[in-house]
Amino acid sequence: MEQYNPKFNGEWIGKHALVSSCELLNILKRVVACDSVFKNEYALGLLIADIAREHGLQVERQKVAEGRDNILVTLGADSAYGTTHGLLFHGHYDTVPYLDMPDPLSARVQNNRLWGRGSVDQKGGLVASLCALIAIKRKGIPLKRSLCLAAVVDEESEHRGSFALSESDIRADYAIVTEPTHLKTVEFGHLGSSPIVIRVEGKTAHASVASEGVNAIEKAMLILERLFKMEFPTVNLGELGVAQGTLCVSMMEAGTAYNNVPHEAFIRMDRRTVPGETSESAVAEIEAVIADAKRVDPSMVATVRIERPDWSWPPIIARGLNPALTPSDTPLFDYLQQAASKSGLPSLEKRFSSCYYDMDFLVNDLKIPTLVYGPGDGRLNHSAAEEIDIDDVARAAGIYSELAKELCL
Repeated sequence: MEQYNPKFNGEWIGKHALVSSCELLNILKRVVACDSVFKNEYALGLLIADIAREHGLQVERQKVAEGRDNILVTLGADSAYGTTHGLLFHGHYDTVPYLDMPDPLSARVQNNRLWGRGSVDQKGGLVASLCALIAIKRKGIPLKRSLCLAAVVDEESEHRGSFALSESDIRADYAIVTEPTHLKTVEFGHLGSSPIVIRVEGKTAHASVASEGVNAIEKAMLILERLFKMEFPTVNLGELGVAQGTLCVSMMEAGTAYNNVPHEAFIRMDRRTVPGETSESAVAEIEAVIADAKRVDPSMVATVRIERPDWSWPPIIARGLNPALTPSDTPLFDYLQQAASKSGLPSLEKRFSSCYYDMDFLVNDLKIPTLVYGPGDGRLNHSAAEEIDIDDVARAAGIYSELAKELCL
């Protein structure tokens, strides 16, 4: 196919394997070429379901919102529900908007790389796991434990897909989130993300008589000074390193006109939390900062809450995005390392991530030991240069197949 000269060839995936290189590329091209910007995932959901059915896999649609469904693909059981799977693959099929990316749905191939929005984040990993199920199916050996792939919506916005999955009775011994780690590192956990906003009250007046008003920006300065001096907890995670909480004041909104005293000011921030912290504890810290500022200025009126500009769905505002951690001695890593070694990769690096992943819902709500491991360079996520090495996707599919063999056959 166009400028693709497969270099990876394994037992499960490759030129003459159970799933050929051309088959994998064809599926990858179809998936990347299908528009699935969050809130517009319906067509790709249908396509993923059709591809899975074409290859004899069990498919169920889990309704998340109008026109937005999780696609649950199962092998070795009649349903994704009602059994404990040996292994659950998790991937999201929504993408961020195209922004300044040229030809985002072209899925063109050049120099063994496939171009397109979502190719890295996160359709490459999703296709790799789907091809692994197809390969296991073609092997024709009865499974001792079932396999499941959860392709979810809305990871790029309000996380409704993983939220819905976490409220179901889906169960598994282990899970792999197929986000990109370049197949070199394995993420054992991540920081939480608490979007916090402070509203500072003032009183409007004309700028020519500013003393008759209360300038909300001036009031906010006392809070900002304290926010920038905050220190955050660190947690020693052993061989995973040290995790530290952070806070970034990322947006400010205030004022209605250049000649008006601003009657309110909003301070928006991204508070990253370590294991053991929650959105509630993060908010409580900010409330303490406000209380300290009020000791200097008792007339200050300020409130704090969880809020993100693109969030309007109450359940995720109430829940928040929590840190997650799978113990570094989980047997899942040993199985994954063995599978990676059989594909020719060196020792995998264990890591704790400053990013946020939907493994939060799997670990914290469903209590499934979960690792993040997938094809692609995560530095290309959301960028105008998003493309993926096709051999990386093929190798990931081979590793996932080998892992599934160890856990389920």
